[in-house]
Amino acid sequence: MKGINLSDAEIKFEVLPASRSHSVYTVVGFAWPIFGFFFLVLLCTTGWFKLEPLLFFPSMVFAALFFAHLLATFLESNLLTSWLRPWRNGQPLLFYRRFIGVETACDKGETEVVSVLVGQRRILLSAVSELYLTLLGTLEIRSTAVSGDSSPLDQSKIVPDVVARLPLSCLDLEKQKRLVALFEAACPGLSTNKRLKDRLASPVVKGQMLLQMLGAMIITFALFDVSYATSLWLTMLRSYYGAQLLVRLPDAPETACFIEQLPACVDAKQAGSLRVRNVQEADIKSGALKLYEGAEALRTHPFPLSWAYRALFSNKNSQAQLAAIRAETLFQLGRKEEALALLKEAIEAKPSGFRTELTYARYLAALGRKDEAIKVMQAVLEKHKDVLLPRLYEMGLNDSESRRREIYQASMKELDEQVFGTEPAWPPGGERPIMEMWRREDLEFLNQLLLESKAK
Repeated sequence: MKGINLSDAEIKFEVLPASRSHSVYTVVGFAWPIFGFFFLVLLCTTGWFKLEPLLFFPSMVFAALFFAHLLATFLESNLLTSWLRPWRNGQPLLFYRRFIGVETACDKGETEVVSVLVGQRRILLSAVSELYLTLLGTLEIRSTAVSGDSSPLDQSKIVPDVVARLPLSCLDLEKQKRLVALFEAACPGLSTNKRLKDRLASPVVKGQMLLQMLGAMIITFALFDVSYATSLWLTMLRSYYGAQLLVRLPDAPETACFIEQLPACVDAKQAGSLRVRNVQEADIKSGALKLYEGAEALRTHPFPLSWAYRALFSNKNSQAQLAAIRAETLFQLGRKEEALALLKEAIEAKPSGFRTELTYARYLAALGRKDEAIKVMQAVLEKHKDVLLPRLYEMGLNDSESRRREIYQASMKELDEQVFGTEPAWPPGGERPIMEMWRREDLEFLNQLLLESKAK
């Protein structure tokens, strides 16, 4: 190096960190899927029913941010960089808090930049010949130290070797200018492409860092908001499910945590009684109703500043799904007319499909209103010609044997046109099946309509 004897110089090392906004964007970006994993675990298990997700959702977010920080730190660590050296040439897999290290030599009051360190890759600045900014914002450090500037066999200019690639967006504009100025000061004759020159020529806007931090704060708030909305959804589902369990399966193991929260059980515990499961049926029903009313209070009084909750429940599919869940709970609680009204709302919110219509028909049949249920199935078959289950519902809802035969013959004719085609099929074995999803309640309902009525 010119002017400084490196053998006598004092070597100093300085780390050029990534911008704070970049670090926040990185850790929040990793926190999203981690929180999604937490949500799926809660959605697929029941061991947490004694807890209230709405009360500990901030803890889940902070845990997701903590694990995201650990993951990002590991991805930029020297340990992982050394493992991936054969594929990454010493560059880190991720830039999180560190960007590059700058090695300077100081001797007799003079300071000169010697090299930069990208992960575990040390680059002498004397070997750098070009800085190239790609269209995607990646800064390529190029060198002709190995290939040379030109070839005696080919007079065209040699394309420099790419020594390292740096995501320049990890730095704010002021630090980007400082980084390039560092290279230019240490490398006389350094060439830069037009895109990089235009980037450096743009002025540093006052408050740019503040705007970047504001964006980082917004996505962090969005993470908390989405976690609140999903935790509220889980709490509501838990309450609806608990109300149904108390009414339908009071002796099931999953029901224990809900029974223990009933006032009679709380009083028994305080009195020292061990027989907290001996609860009257009236207490169970009132406890189920209390769970339902608690879920309804959460549904109708969410946090007013939560845009995620509004986005989650503003679409028709979510509204229809929630209305169907509420209707099922109300029907089990004996409030059957309210359940039918909610199912009507669900059908209007989601006219596609026919799963809600099947539930509506079952509830009508349970109330002895088979004629209305038949009309519901006929309306479904007007829109869906290639389905089987609504046809079986219609067949079972008709008490007349002759009418059932008519429905069967008409259904087979329509299914031949829409699904099966002519028989035998060509090539042999290529018959087209009907693909449908059946649920347990469908089988129970059809068994009650077709088999039990036949036995009578």
